[in-house]
Amino acid sequence: TMSGLKLSDAEDLDIVEDGVQEGEEKAQRTTVLFHLLFKGLGIFFYVFASLIFGTENVIAFVVIVLLHAFDFWTVKNVTGRLLVGLRWWNEVNEDGSNNWIFESRPEGRQVNANESRIFWTALILTPLIWITFALTSLTNFNFLWFILCCVAITLSGTNLWGYYKCRYTSGTARRALANYAVGFMSSV
Repeated sequence: TMSGLKLSDAEDLDIVEDGVQEGEEKAQRTTVLFHLLFKGLGIFFYVFASLIFGTENVIAFVVIVLLHAFDFWTVKNVTGRLLVGLRWWNEVNEDGSNNWIFESRPEGRQVNANESRIFWTALILTPLIWITFALTSLTNFNFLWFILCCVAITLSGTNLWGYYKCRYTSGTARRALANYAVGFMSSV
């Protein structure tokens, strides 16, 4: 089952409303840095693996998978909450069924538009880049790197799916989408 919740005001989200408070600007820049750091390092090491690791493909594979694991955890547990006020997770019930939980910021709370743009751009582009790498490695019959790309696509794609569900399962998003659809249909 899936549920959409609102984050309570009691949970400190550090979401920017009307500008950045003293000291928060540096913290937010650090959050943006870590949102991009592990993604960028994973791509960098993939592209330059032969130069950095030589023929040690196993070491390169492990390093890149670890970078993706760090990225997955950082985006899921830190940067999504701080940069866009969204959070998701999966709970396994006693009967073995999954319960996906999606939370969004309270209505009226705003996020910094630039940070949101960076968050979503990186979140969307990362799986696309890895899909391109996967197709390239598949056409070159490099199956080890294809498996690595599949791991990267799975981890980055899961975060994309989770945050997409957070953003578009809230009541505000549904109302905005409905208003857009009604406005579009009335103009036709």
